[in-house]
Amino acid sequence: MKNCTLPDSHRQTHAPSAHRASRQGAFFRALSACASRGRLALLAVACAAALVAPVPARAAASDSDEISLLRRQIELLSKKVETLEKRQVMADADEGKDVATTPKVSLDGKGFAVTSPAKDFSVKIGAFVQADARVYIKGNETKNDGFLMRRVRTPISGTFYKIFSFNLTPEFAGTQAHKLFDGWIQAGLTPEFNIKAGKFKTPASLEGPDNRHFIEASFTNQLLPNRDLGLEAFGSFADGLIDYRLGVFNGAANNDWANVHTGDNDRDFTFSGRLTATPFKKQQNLLSALAFSVGASFGKETASSPAIKAGSQENIPGTGSSVDGDHLRIAPAIAWFPGKPYSAIAEYALDRFDRPAGDTISNTAWRVSGGYVLTGEKATAKGVSPSRPFSVENGAWGAFELVGRVAGLGIDDALTSAPSKAFSYGIGLHWYFNDVVQARFGLEKTDYSDAPASLDNELNFFSRLQLLF
Repeated sequence: MKNCTLPDSHRQTHAPSAHRASRQGAFFRALSACASRGRLALLAVACAAALVAPVPARAAASDSDEISLLRRQIELLSKKVETLEKRQVMADADEGKDVATTPKVSLDGKGFAVTSPAKDFSVKIGAFVQADARVYIKGNETKNDGFLMRRVRTPISGTFYKIFSFNLTPEFAGTQAHKLFDGWIQAGLTPEFNIKAGKFKTPASLEGPDNRHFIEASFTNQLLPNRDLGLEAFGSFADGLIDYRLGVFNGAANNDWANVHTGDNDRDFTFSGRLTATPFKKQQNLLSALAFSVGASFGKETASSPAIKAGSQENIPGTGSSVDGDHLRIAPAIAWFPGKPYSAIAEYALDRFDRPAGDTISNTAWRVSGGYVLTGEKATAKGVSPSRPFSVENGAWGAFELVGRVAGLGIDDALTSAPSKAFSYGIGLHWYFNDVVQARFGLEKTDYSDAPASLDNELNFFSRLQLLF
């Protein structure tokens, strides 16, 4: 603390009383000078003390004693202020430590999250709820129209030490209730090489059953594995122009995730991978987002392959079979999300497997789907973020996307009780209220070739209210 020099009145003890006013003026000018140096609190207290402090009768008779008393009082107050300042500095330091060790808690459209101050650790709890209404217009006379909870999941994800991440997603809806949908741990090492282990989507298929453009998955997903248990390496090269996923898994049945094959029967692994190339990524045109990929899986498996489902989610008769031997799947695809209101996906799938009788079955499927955002927002692989979220007060309606899909299925002739072909086509409307809530409506028709008399062509109307964060 800088010292303030007050007027030395001690040398003027016997000065005439007429000069007292000038000395007092000099004293207060000194106080003002000190105040300009940042000691306002000290001087305010000192001045208050000087005005109210009692002065002994004998001291009042002496200007020198009066000034000496004031000086002593100012020195005492100065020490008290210094003590208070030190205490304040210590308190500020303690408060800073508290802030540095207090986790950040947030709740927004991305879920409920807790993050450490250094962001070394984080945990997020989300929600995924789908409430459907199904109307079977034609071809499923035995089916009852009604409502159902399609999916109810509470994904728990997080990171620790900035490198490792995890995901635990249980399922609470349908026949697969109380089963683990996802459960994995991942190490993000470098852009070129990362490791993932546990139960998760295999790289053979382009996307899971929660497909982008339509309410339910198409025929291609029916011929490919969904979730499996295994170990996977993934990364990218050439500034993101090439992405890869390569893993080894137990081997799962087609479109199955709940009853993942343990491999105890065949005592062999299934290898699966996907290679994706975006050759025009660095160009400034619509082709920059065009992604070409091919996925595949191969292994010796012993399992029961479930029946193929139509768009109505009803089993196509005669398509279920047993697998015993080599099982090969190949799935090339093209995805296009150019950052415009439109998007498109095309995918092909080949499913070839040996049966216990020694013959080989080959089924094929394809699909082409696309969407156009009527309200002009960008269409991304994850959906649409409305520029004006739904609000009655503000007169905003969110975003609307018109979607369509055509798909085909070719069934091996050896499956004599099944139709030889199936073709489906449909249109739909997606209403994005905001980034969390959306409604979907879809009308789809499926026609069969060489179908048994018990199988009629189908026409279905599905709707869905979805919450996802």
